[in-house]
Amino acid sequence: MTQFYPALSTYSVEQPFSLGDLREAAGHFCDENPFFPKCHVIERQFDSPEEFPVSSFQGIVVDEYPNYYDGFLLMSVTYKSDPHIQGIFTAFPMSLQDGFRCFRFHQTLMSTMKTGKDQFRIAETLAELQLQTADLDQYLPARKPVVEEHEAVHVMPWKLRETVEPALKIGSYLDMVKAEFIKRSSGYLMVMKNVSYASSLPFGNHLMFLFVPGEVVARSSGVQIRDHYKELAAEAEKTLAQLETPEDFTRAGEAVFPGIATHLRRFGVNNYGDVSQYDGSDFCPEKGTLVKYQWHMPLLVSRSAAEEGGGMHMTITINGKAFNFLTQSW
Repeated sequence: MTQFYPALSTYSVEQPFSLGDLREAAGHFCDENPFFPKCHVIERQFDSPEEFPVSSFQGIVVDEYPNYYDGFLLMSVTYKSDPHIQGIFTAFPMSLQDGFRCFRFHQTLMSTMKTGKDQFRIAETLAELQLQTADLDQYLPARKPVVEEHEAVHVMPWKLRETVEPALKIGSYLDMVKAEFIKRSSGYLMVMKNVSYASSLPFGNHLMFLFVPGEVVARSSGVQIRDHYKELAAEAEKTLAQLETPEDFTRAGEAVFPGIATHLRRFGVNNYGDVSQYDGSDFCPEKGTLVKYQWHMPLLVSRSAAEEGGGMHMTITINGKAFNFLTQSW
């Protein structure tokens, strides 16, 4: 359970899509998809959105996804209090899919249901990119049940303070993050950055963990912090480009989490930026328009947010509104 991204997209809809609609649309994503040949599809209804807060996301995975090693969880969410609101909830394995790709999956699934046509284009995209997937299995983690130390964790070891505010430029945003970083006496700013925003590849984990030392944060403006981690990202991309064999990738992958653990008192930043272009208002908006997105990092990464000197700030901007999520101790 420590290795899943739980996420919820909430839509304004004319009427909720059925479980059959959801399953048919997801079938396009799974067709010829070398990473996800199947998924577990369910539906749940709550009295109101308040009955399904971010803090309960972890428990949904534990309770509703018994074969969590097999594909991913996809859940339709509806509410008795408002029949014109529907949510798409997923839990994707961290090893195969990063958070931003989870977000893109939600929006493409909604587009597929609205149009009745495959908007994922998995097979076409693989052909266009000339990707050979026949030998991909040797690079993928084994699909098998794993008894994990934290599999029974239903509630994350921190609570979230959620706010909706006017969107900030990156410099001002990082100035705000810096203030929280200093307030908590954190040691490293851990920037979680997706490196495939411009890529047409419709799946995969493209997340980097970039560490800005506390002394750099303290003496830098928000823009300077941004410039610093962009340099770190460029160096990481050069290192990644040198990997060739399955053994190379295995060694690099096995070093990620032990490497994170050496950076104590981490304050994480996960900024999706402005995603308004994916809100679904470009066609048939009455059938589904994104109004909110909620998520948290897998426990394997975010449990350090509950430790002394730790924390995490997550934000996403939709049509001028910044949805912010800041971890706080219980």
